[in-house]
Amino acid sequence: MSLGTLLAVDDTPENLVLLVGILERAGYEVRAVNSAARALRLLERETPELILLDIDMPDTSGLELCRQIRARPALAAVPVVFVSAMHDLGHRLEGFEAGGVDYVTKPFEEAEVLARVATQLRVHRLQRDLERRNAELLAAQERLLREQQRTAEVFSTVATLLPGRLLDDAYRVETLIGSGGFGSVYRGTDLRLDRAVAIKVLRPMGRESEALARFRREGVASCRVRHANAVEVFAAGYWQGVPYLVMELLDGETLAARLGRERKLPPREAAAIAGPVATALDAAHAARVVHRDVKPDNVFLHRSPAGPVVKVLDFGIARLLDDEDGAPVTRTGHLVGTPEYMAPEQLMGEAPDASADVYALGVVLFRMLTGEQVFEQQERFDLAETVLLHLTSRPRDLASLAPGLDAGLAAVVGRMLARRPSARPSAREVASQLAAFA
Repeated sequence: MSLGTLLAVDDTPENLVLLVGILERAGYEVRAVNSAARALRLLERETPELILLDIDMPDTSGLELCRQIRARPALAAVPVVFVSAMHDLGHRLEGFEAGGVDYVTKPFEEAEVLARVATQLRVHRLQRDLERRNAELLAAQERLLREQQRTAEVFSTVATLLPGRLLDDAYRVETLIGSGGFGSVYRGTDLRLDRAVAIKVLRPMGRESEALARFRREGVASCRVRHANAVEVFAAGYWQGVPYLVMELLDGETLAARLGRERKLPPREAAAIAGPVATALDAAHAARVVHRDVKPDNVFLHRSPAGPVVKVLDFGIARLLDDEDGAPVTRTGHLVGTPEYMAPEQLMGEAPDASADVYALGVVLFRMLTGEQVFEQQERFDLAETVLLHLTSRPRDLASLAPGLDAGLAAVVGRMLARRPSARPSAREVASQLAAFA
């Protein structure tokens, strides 16, 4: 089986034979030509995975040929490795400026040639695979958007009919508070206890759908996590084909809304928000629940009669560590969570434990303190880049992004963002450490 298809271009027959021999003995399939014109004709019919290109050729130089290759969309991503007897730095820089990715000097050293070719092929294939996955993700997002639009049309009719209705003769639906991808939330009244509640209604997607499994998971997990800093679920039901949850009614805004308005928060306030989130996560972990989607959208700044209270929302994709049926709430191969806030092991597809929630909270705290994400990205959102950054890069320097930040608080965030789960503190330890800075 071939290790890959290559094109070798060199006007000197002896060099070409030597180069092709080295590559073919190693297991590569090699096309060989002795001029730029022949190379261009061949490239019109075939696209190799990598091109080895002599710089000094009489008809058209390798530098000019590389520029022509880069100008063709079908060939623009094919790596070009220059080969030349010239050893000076200026010559090499010319090759890189023309679009080359590496440089091999003559006379050829077999080990060097094979190492450089193998390395550039690995990089090229990885990039190609990431681009394919990104394209698949974009296509899936477009399909999802179309499905959501169709569902929204159906659900909008249901939504207009719900206010004023009684659910199971116990809960009166009143005004719409907000809506999202999985449903809508209404203000309502619990007639049995005469108290105001929030009623979360799932979009109609079928009794056995993944959305319904998520909805059920949210009810079960929320009822397990009884804590002042976690949203409380009072009841769940199924009314005329529409699943619903009855929850405590909150007044205020999400942390995401707050950061959208103010970008970043004073360190004392950031610690005062992250600390209660950590205590709620500690309670969840004690109940063998992993949230899996800690992010600013799921942290609510509630204005209670007794004063401000931080609430953790949405246990819809929580992992119940002792759930015996083991039914997944998303399809195999799909990320469960929000990539910008996911721990490295979660991005690798491993089942996350409590330390993944600590990592996500570390990302949230980093953003509160700096107004920035942990890693600097070229694009606003690129899944492949996000995954690679979390798996291979060090977090940006807190001290430079937040001058004057207490070194102790920066150290807490650094430990929360440790790449190895075992190196992160527990949620209880985080809550205790943040109390000193709140």
